[in-house]
Amino acid sequence: MIELSFAGWFQCRLATDPDPYDEPRGVSGYVHAYAGEPDLDRIVSFQPPPFRRTHGRDIGVAVDAVAHEGIAVPDHPLVGATVDLLDAPKFEGRNGVVADDGLEPLYPFHLQVARDDFRAARAVVPADPSFPYAELFAGGVEFGAAEIRKATGEQDLTATWAARVTALRAELADAAEPLRTAIAERLAFLTGNLGADGGGAARFFGALMRYDYVLSSEPEIDDPHGWLDATDHDEPWRASFWLGGWDADVLCGYARGTLRLPDGAGPRRSPRVPRVTDRRP
Repeated sequence: MIELSFAGWFQCRLATDPDPYDEPRGVSGYVHAYAGEPDLDRIVSFQPPPFRRTHGRDIGVAVDAVAHEGIAVPDHPLVGATVDLLDAPKFEGRNGVVADDGLEPLYPFHLQVARDDFRAARAVVPADPSFPYAELFAGGVEFGAAEIRKATGEQDLTATWAARVTALRAELADAAEPLRTAIAERLAFLTGNLGADGGGAARFFGALMRYDYVLSSEPEIDDPHGWLDATDHDEPWRASFWLGGWDADVLCGYARGTLRLPDGAGPRRSPRVPRVTDRRP
């Protein structure tokens, strides 16, 4: 078994309840597209997207460790490889029609690992293409503040937000429109939530959702240097990860997980498909 561990910040600009899931600007929920910003697109981006808010996170998920049969390979050439989600995946809760809060599937799920001229990608193949979510539900919301703090190195999101307020106030006077209005809107959100009981939207930083996906599509592999020579490409791959550490100001969260690739050693076993609740309308 070859295990690629990965971690990093992702972005997802999506409307929140009670707005419709596909609301492009944000009306009633706490997320809004501010003046001059593009519409909310709901796309989960593991690599730098076209638009990001200032004073935010460095978007980018990458392989941070490689192990073979449980033994770390610190000098493996895939350490530092980018991990990306292809085909513009989205959280498909759809205001409870597909999934309740904390169970939202991430679809489509097409994971790619790449570095230089190396590329390996594979996707979840839904059993029911007309309702392709049953294999993709999350395990529910967990309060994982300690795990998130350890992964991100960030101890207090409210302190981060207070520093952003200071930086944005310093920029406000000299900002031209529409940026000036956008900064004012953003400051209203930050100061309002910092003054709210329980930290307002900052409390979401301590929550996470776990996923466990079987990737069984035809593998897409360009491996000219033989970095994955031992991998059994006929067997499914497995991606186990969590998404959490939500920063509601810059609409970013943290991803940490492992991609497991069988190497053909030992008997073959059928993958376990997670049991989920079918929310078919």
